Amino acid sequence: MCCSACWPRLAVVAVALAFVTPASAVFNKPISLKDDALREELIFVATVESVDPEKPSVVFKVDAKLKGEPTFEKLAINLTGTADAKKANHTQIMLDRLEPGRQLVAFASKRGKKLNAVAFLEGTWFSLQGTIDADGKTIRWAFLNCEPNLRGTFKGTTAELKKIIEDGLAKKADPPPPNLKEPPGYGEPIKKRCGVQEDGGVENASGGFESPVDTRGPVLHSAHRIPHAALLGVIPSFALIGPMAIIAALFPGVAARMAIGMKKWRAFLVVASANSTLAIIYFFLGKYRLLPDTPAFSLTAFTLYLMAITAVGLLWAGRRYRTLAAENPGITASPAKGELLALVGLTVFAGGIAASTRFFGPWSAAVELPLREFTFIAAGLFVATLYAAYRALSTPAEHTLEGGIPRVHLSISGESVGLGTLFLCGFSTVLLTQGGSPAPPVISVPDNGNIRLARFEVFEVPNADQVMSGLAVEGDRLYLGTSTIKISSQDGSLVCLNRNTGSIVWTFEADDDLQPVFSTPTLAGGKIFFGEGLHAHHNCRFFCLDASTGKSAWPEAITTSSHTEGTPLVRNGRVFFTAGDDGLICADATTGTRKWQAGGKEKGLHIDGPPAFGENRVFAGSGLYTSAVFALDAESGNELWRTPVSLRSFGPPLAIDNRVIYGLGTGNMTSDTFTYDEEVGKAPETDPAGAVIAVDAATGKLAWRYDLTRSVHTSLAADEVYIYAASRDGCVHCLSRKTGKLRWKMPLGITLTAGPAVATDADGFPLAVYAASTNGTVACLNPHTGRPFWVRDLREETGKIVEEIYSTPVVVTEGAKRSIYIGGMVKNLNNGTKTAAVFRFEDERTE
Repeated sequence: MCCSACWPRLAVVAVALAFVTPASAVFNKPISLKDDALREELIFVATVESVDPEKPSVVFKVDAKLKGEPTFEKLAINLTGTADAKKANHTQIMLDRLEPGRQLVAFASKRGKKLNAVAFLEGTWFSLQGTIDADGKTIRWAFLNCEPNLRGTFKGTTAELKKIIEDGLAKKADPPPPNLKEPPGYGEPIKKRCGVQEDGGVENASGGFESPVDTRGPVLHSAHRIPHAALLGVIPSFALIGPMAIIAALFPGVAARMAIGMKKWRAFLVVASANSTLAIIYFFLGKYRLLPDTPAFSLTAFTLYLMAITAVGLLWAGRRYRTLAAENPGITASPAKGELLALVGLTVFAGGIAASTRFFGPWSAAVELPLREFTFIAAGLFVATLYAAYRALSTPAEHTLEGGIPRVHLSISGESVGLGTLFLCGFSTVLLTQGGSPAPPVISVPDNGNIRLARFEVFEVPNADQVMSGLAVEGDRLYLGTSTIKISSQDGSLVCLNRNTGSIVWTFEADDDLQPVFSTPTLAGGKIFFGEGLHAHHNCRFFCLDASTGKSAWPEAITTSSHTEGTPLVRNGRVFFTAGDDGLICADATTGTRKWQAGGKEKGLHIDGPPAFGENRVFAGSGLYTSAVFALDAESGNELWRTPVSLRSFGPPLAIDNRVIYGLGTGNMTSDTFTYDEEVGKAPETDPAGAVIAVDAATGKLAWRYDLTRSVHTSLAADEVYIYAASRDGCVHCLSRKTGKLRWKMPLGITLTAGPAVATDADGFPLAVYAASTNGTVACLNPHTGRPFWVRDLREETGKIVEEIYSTPVVVTEGAKRSIYIGGMVKNLNNGTKTAAVFRFEDERTE
């Protein structure tokens, strides 16, 4: 089984040894010119007319309209910036890059009475916001902040961007994709000397300077941050030309020596290239569930096939060596210095590539498919190098008694030694896998047991890219939060659907100013409670709406200085919600009046995961600054206990049996490990890990712990017998409620970023467990054995690409039938258009 962490490892190794065509491919969605920028309502070109550093301010004049019709000819902009921009000195950064006559390209969209805009000026991206006055004509513009992370979207000149946008709008050519390997940055300041910048930058045609840059992509919820490494996909190419071309480019000296000894190593290179190519093909076929579910296509069988290829290569190498020795006995002599140096260089190169996988995950990844073939190649080269060194050092022992050099030397070829090592590596793998390795991911199964899938349909939600939140169901209505990404903004909405037809009942956008909604809405007393914002957002709000109309039920929303991502909890007339650096807030559910606020950055608790309730206590966890789980008094907010933990707590706790169950882990939902900018001075995470723990609800004392290889940042599920947890290792884990011991685990896909859901009978007896992988494998599992009742691939069901499922399944039981709702995103196969979607399954018991 493989998770998203395999992609960077696969990329690095594949480029190194056998392939020639790189293509960017990442798990999350970076800001792109094609998918995001061209969707803006207004795109125009403007020129700097005047700059006043004293105020500070700048005036831009609109020169050309590329899309839409701006109602303004000039933009008089206050450059003060936001509070964060002031701390980062963004105003001075802009002033250093503004000069009359310089051009920019701006992208803007109207949201209510505001215009959100992002502009590009000679390598520097920055955000603006225009506020439309009551007369509907006057627009007051303000500079918000610089956008260094957008440098990966585009980093060239303004003129180049203008041409790209014109061609993209005219359908002449698609804009280039974002470059994920570029670090954040800005275009160079105007200060220059004779066309050359002081640090060596070279002036471009538009008066700016080229500089190294990059983006990290949009940052999501604390459990949605991604690593800064770009993930590179490759396409296999020629067996011999690919590796030699790469080696020649990176190590010309080694390539020259390899060319001399090419005749000796032809069999090894062919076998190495063939095996590594087949390993990647097998990996992708398995990933996309294209392998038949038969023993002939099992991992053990595939390993045996590669061993057979290696054995043929070994026989070929031996025959060639004997033939060459008959023609030229000198070939049996000890390796010459040049050949030995070439072999050492190639071994170091291959070994370094194999070792580099450690930067992206555990060492064990180097011996898991498909990376293991590259590790085996490095091992073969290493052993062959040791053999060559031995031959070179033992040369004096080959002299005759008279001190002469024999015409023919007793030896085997280094190529045979390398191929023999490859064969032994494969043989060892076969032996080890017979000892009870975990089952491979579920690919396809027929319906079995007493539950059958009866119906499937998909409801697409227009004007939204994806369902970000979990789902809430009441009666015939379904409530969900969405996100829509543009280059100038990331918008959100709360949508109410008819759960039977998918038709929209109402949509709430807070006067077109709502941030993305990751917070799963909570229904109580005819009202619906939810928060806005993702981890990168500040000054987010918490809302209460009338569930029937979508109108505000409070005089005003509760404001915070951070983000409000967690699912709210409503108990005893109060609503409890988490707010990141603001900690946990309690408010009156009727009026929205704050009762108390606890935790927060000043107390070392960054609280994102939803709270749980039990015995007049509120339970939550912290994932930043301090990794801990804790309990608060529900009436006063006073901290009752705090238990430090070794891993981050981002997911929602589960209060049952006088215990509280927490999922823990490194990284977040989309990465196994991650370094947060907020944690200044804290050592970066290096080894991925996860755990499910149970603590005593009264004291916080640890009751049991179940360790995993990857994190558990999703919601947990429970019935009267078991606890169910979804992990980034791609498996659903079933644990004993009392002891935490593993009952079973079932792999479903690359990784799981949505929690499981359990259906029970009236007595709490488990009937079925539902889970979905991030890329759309949905399964109904037997709660006692983990065996699937049914499995479906949403990509096959919809005929579209399915990505980023963060929505835990919601189960509605109606007699013997159950309706299962899951939120996500579909992408059109032809044009990549993204649409939020709700997938509905209906199954039933057959007994």
